[in-house]
Amino acid sequence: MTINNKFLSVLAITLLLSACGSNSTNEETEKAAIADSAMKKELTDSNAKQEVIELAATSINAEKLTEHKIKDEFSSWQRGRVQFLNLEGGFYGIITDSGKKVLPMNMAKEFAQNGAIVRFKGRVKNVMTIQQWGTPLTITEIELIKPGNKINDADM
Repeated sequence: MTINNKFLSVLAITLLLSACGSNSTNEETEKAAIADSAMKKELTDSNAKQEVIELAATSINAEKLTEHKIKDEFSSWQRGRVQFLNLEGGFYGIITDSGKKVLPMNMAKEFAQNGAIVRFKGRVKNVMTIQQWGTPLTITEIELIKPGNKINDADM
């Protein structure tokens, strides 16, 4: 039986006994009142648990929404500067005009120019990298706006 059904059953029995003019004793009335208050407390506790569950569900949905927003953030054209970083063996990253750090996972060699200005689109890649720098991104489109300096392998 659900909590609501139990509550309604106790309430119906209490009403029937009082309507029939039965000769219930004070003890029976007290028992009915105690049962009634216990049902109300149980219903209140159940509602509190439901509110906690809804709050937790809301937090999870907010996290998913934030993750979705990050993934969509790079689906439109972004502009940034390619930068060679001499960390972990050296790699190229892109710092967008808004200051976000992007770690391109598949940037073509002709765009690997320190200081180059590029325009790009991409999809966030949910991976961990040894560079531990920026948001890993699979580039879907890229254009060179202003060339930069090419880094020699000896400089790495």
